[in-house]
Amino acid sequence: MKKIKKLIGIVIILVFAFGYAHIAKMNIIYDKNVDNSEYLDMGDLNGKKVEQRFVCKEDTLDGVYAKCQILGDVLDTKVHYTITDEQEEKVVAQGSLSADGIKNAKFNKFTFKTIENCRGKELVLAIWSEASAEGNGVTFYFQPETEEGTQLVIGGNETQGTMIMKTITNRFDLETFCVLLLFVGFIVGFMKVLYKLFK
Repeated sequence: MKKIKKLIGIVIILVFAFGYAHIAKMNIIYDKNVDNSEYLDMGDLNGKKVEQRFVCKEDTLDGVYAKCQILGDVLDTKVHYTITDEQEEKVVAQGSLSADGIKNAKFNKFTFKTIENCRGKELVLAIWSEASAEGNGVTFYFQPETEEGTQLVIGGNETQGTMIMKTITNRFDLETFCVLLLFVGFIVGFMKVLYKLFK
């Protein structure tokens, strides 16, 4: 009976860890060692499109996080975005959201239908907003240096720099799974030691 209880406990822990390890895995395309104070904003983008080329590091892609800045009144502003496969020269995902839900000077999530089989592919995020007046809208941050495998184009002009952006992939993460099991194992071992000490 004792062995059965232990087995059930192990199964419950494994199932919990397996579920917990399904996360939104993020991969950054900029240099995380660049200080935030060095970030630049792209200014008024009303009527301009931002295009960021990057190489996908995952088998699938579910969205991106981009650091945004709000300019003026964005109550009636929509942000549109697409992902283009450079090799196939076609749009593979698209979406839009209302700018009034965007948090200023924070990373904001832009999701789309899952893109399959994209590991190692060159993809381009194109993003733009439609504002009611000049000076209003959403702009984005970038670092002054261009990272390897990336290209930044603002309003049709190639720009030195890399957008402050992370890709999002919803998947099972083995590292998270193993770390959680080690943590649970440590807690169980610690409780056993305490039990023996105070028994």
